[in-house]
Amino acid sequence: MSGGLHSLATIIKRLEAATSRLEEIAELNSSIAPRLGSTDSSSGYPSVAPIPASPSPTVPAPPPPPPPPPPAPTAGPAVPGVPEIPQSATAFSENVIDAKVKPFVELTKSFAATPVIEVVDLIAKQFDDVHGLVLLYANCQQPDQKTKEGLLTPLSAGIEAVAHAKEKNRKERDWFGHIAFLSEVGAHVGWVVSPKPASHINEVRDSVVYYGNKIMQEYKSKDPKHVEWVKAFLVILDELKKYVLEYHATGLTWNPKGITVEAYQSGAKGAAAPAPPAPPPPPPPPATAPAAGAGGVAAVFAQLNRGEEVTKGLRKVDKSEMTHKNPTLRASNVVPASTPTAKKPIKPIKPQALTGKKPPKFALEGSKWVIEYQENERSLIVEETSRNQSINIFGCKDSTIVVKGKVNTVTLVNCQGTSVLVESVVSSISVTRSPSFALQVTGTAPTIQLDSTDSGQIYLSKDSLGTEITTAKCSAINISLPVEGEEEGVFEEQAVPEMLRTVVKNGKLVTSVVEHAG
Repeated sequence: MSGGLHSLATIIKRLEAATSRLEEIAELNSSIAPRLGSTDSSSGYPSVAPIPASPSPTVPAPPPPPPPPPPAPTAGPAVPGVPEIPQSATAFSENVIDAKVKPFVELTKSFAATPVIEVVDLIAKQFDDVHGLVLLYANCQQPDQKTKEGLLTPLSAGIEAVAHAKEKNRKERDWFGHIAFLSEVGAHVGWVVSPKPASHINEVRDSVVYYGNKIMQEYKSKDPKHVEWVKAFLVILDELKKYVLEYHATGLTWNPKGITVEAYQSGAKGAAAPAPPAPPPPPPPPATAPAAGAGGVAAVFAQLNRGEEVTKGLRKVDKSEMTHKNPTLRASNVVPASTPTAKKPIKPIKPQALTGKKPPKFALEGSKWVIEYQENERSLIVEETSRNQSINIFGCKDSTIVVKGKVNTVTLVNCQGTSVLVESVVSSISVTRSPSFALQVTGTAPTIQLDSTDSGQIYLSKDSLGTEITTAKCSAINISLPVEGEEEGVFEEQAVPEMLRTVVKNGKLVTSVVEHAG
């Protein structure tokens, strides 16, 4: 018995020694750590024999070596439809947007009012939309007409937004000149569908120079930053023209070996989509319901402390349920159940709100030629006219109308981008609320009246130099006069004055045109 106890004590001492040695090894540096996983023979320590039927703890096995790191994930296959960036798109981004547009935006934010900054942001977005269109054209085959119209929708919306900003901010007296300057710029994106993009950019530049000159004239002695601002945007148009002449002299072209527009759009969305986020953590455990016995006075005061929230659950009592207004209810002490109130009928929508474009009209009604809602019609000719007939043009857009013979009057109302060629009139030609119009008189016209119209061009012949032109609430009106001694068709453009000076002389107002030098 004593021999067995002596043997057990010897084994326990050996276990303690082994444990101490293992602790010393664990404190060594990492260079000795691999030795912990070696066999007993390599470590120099004899293995410990198991203790039969003994409750004493066994020596724990050394920890296994850490698993090898997982292999680096290999790049998956290329996503189909991911756009390739052509040199034309890179040049547009670097030379136009980064080098010119972004500094112009920063310059605007450094001194201009919020309405001006908002319009500049709209114009900057137009350049971004054009950049996206350049990428799409370079990577895609030509789609059907409906798809092309859908691709141009953002550009049309951008032009309308910039033009609408002018009407929206007419009360900004201090900054309206800047907004009017920018409103003429919105049409610059039209070069993407023009067969002569450089010419289109030139036309836009010519239309903005007028407002730009007014701003520079007003602020050249007040704040040079305004002058710098105008010149900075003119530089943008010059750089855009330079880019167009180098890469798109005849307009944007499709890639016959490219992919479809649908594949391009789906691939671009797939490439730009970020990795899915990690799953959210599990929800917290539901709060335990209050004990059923909690209530009494404390619960009543808790409800009262809610303030106005306490009455939100109450319904409005109808007059028929009020006992003080109905003696019969007081006698019976019974209040009838409330009947649900009937919903008010939905107001029908007027048919005018459901109609789309109004039908075009071109007809002679009595002695009046009625020309209405014509769009993109370039060859409307009014023939077999007489002196007692009048020409009424209303709601037309981007159309050209030729009036042959001599008529009584010609009226142009609520038209946009409409050109009218008139031979002769007996009375007058009137243009009202018709921006970007063009009017040419080849014969005679006693009077031309312009009202509430921005941006217009009038061409007079040698026979109509005696025409009297009156303007009211108009801007950017230019008149082209024939040059004496030159062949027919050579004109000299002159602007109608807009800046007037009024002084009081002898109790009366005397108004004169402000002359600009240089």
